[in-house]
Amino acid sequence: MKLEPLFRIAYTKILVPVDCTPTSLNVVLQAARLMVPLTGAQMTLLAHVPPTEGTSPEMDTIRQARWKHAEQALDVARKSLRDYGYYVRTRIQVAEDASQALHAEVLENHYDLTVIGSHFGHREEPCAPSEADKLLQGFPVPVVVVDSRGK
Repeated sequence: MKLEPLFRIAYTKILVPVDCTPTSLNVVLQAARLMVPLTGAQMTLLAHVPPTEGTSPEMDTIRQARWKHAEQALDVARKSLRDYGYYVRTRIQVAEDASQALHAEVLENHYDLTVIGSHFGHREEPCAPSEADKLLQGFPVPVVVVDSRGK
């Protein structure tokens, strides 16, 4: 028996970045289990591919390998969500880094919410910003930060 939530949060499109790490897969599963039932939103998984300059055969091989790596990460995440009954869209963004890819995707496709993971690890300086903190500065939509340590 599937339970319906007592209320829905007004998000229609959720973006979740993924890579090939277990941490990323954990974030995807948590986002699906927590956010999709509360919102009824469509989830999109995003992979990031750094740009490759040049047209030499070597550069073409690197470009293809990066793209294949991104597709594999998306496939793993998509299949794990399918096992839980969730169907998601996938996208690949070419950008210098993951933060730029997230910004570009949110602006191009008008997402309402982004879900990212943080391992809340040790920092060299106790008050130094984490990678998640840096991403949040000036981000155009709300961000849910999931504890990706799997606890």
